[in-house]
Amino acid sequence: MAIIRAIVSGERDPRALASLRDCRCRKSEDRIAEELTGNWRPEHLFNLGQALKVYDQLCGVIADYDAEILKYVNSLQPPDSKEPSAPPPASRAKATKFSKLGQEPMRQALYRMSGSDLTTIDGVGVDTAAVIMSELGPDLSVFPDEGHFVSYLRLAPNISISAGKKVPGKFRAVTSTRVCNALRMAATSLRNSKTALGAYYRRISRRKGKSVAVFATARKLAQLVYRLIRYGQAYVDTGSEVYEARFNRRRLASYAKALKEMGYKIEPLAA
Repeated sequence: MAIIRAIVSGERDPRALASLRDCRCRKSEDRIAEELTGNWRPEHLFNLGQALKVYDQLCGVIADYDAEILKYVNSLQPPDSKEPSAPPPASRAKATKFSKLGQEPMRQALYRMSGSDLTTIDGVGVDTAAVIMSELGPDLSVFPDEGHFVSYLRLAPNISISAGKKVPGKFRAVTSTRVCNALRMAATSLRNSKTALGAYYRRISRRKGKSVAVFATARKLAQLVYRLIRYGQAYVDTGSEVYEARFNRRRLASYAKALKEMGYKIEPLAA
């Protein structure tokens, strides 16, 4: 955005434009300067300027909506709330992101309204938490257990079973909810995460594909959301390495049991 604004303001030097690149950009300054070298056609520059005006206008409208939503959320805070503010995020990256996007006031307001901070769950941001709270509220006691909650969100597989066997059933339209869509987007953001949920996503993706991995991870996120809101069960990330080690132990135990029943004995290879 800094480069685009500089171009609209009249800057044409490729080196000066490339120096505005984000420090986290993978491409070098020389490569970006090379891409910014060329002909500056006036009609394209005019279109770019108009697009930037529309973008700034839409950002202003979104900011107005966010301010109005924050006002309503603050009005829903219980009068006897004993928790004035949410604890700081466990991840420094999340704290920086919330501060940069100006989402910290909304996070605090959602915490005061519900008494739980959904952003402690990996992949769940302030926007996702706002969708969940606006659709479902802070009381999930209407759902007897997390299975009913997952089914309500249309995150349970539609399997027809008769006499213990799968049978072709009637087609059921899957009407996805706003919360379901938000959780699926949150699941997609975990594909490269070095967390237990990220490792879970990648394991399912290797076996059954990305679409199934998104669905399964969104279902797991729904379970974690239900446990946090209903029972106050805090989410603790164990990390991808711990998750992989635990999964390998379970897989080894399963293989060893099957081979033992067939009369075989497993011994580790020599170092």
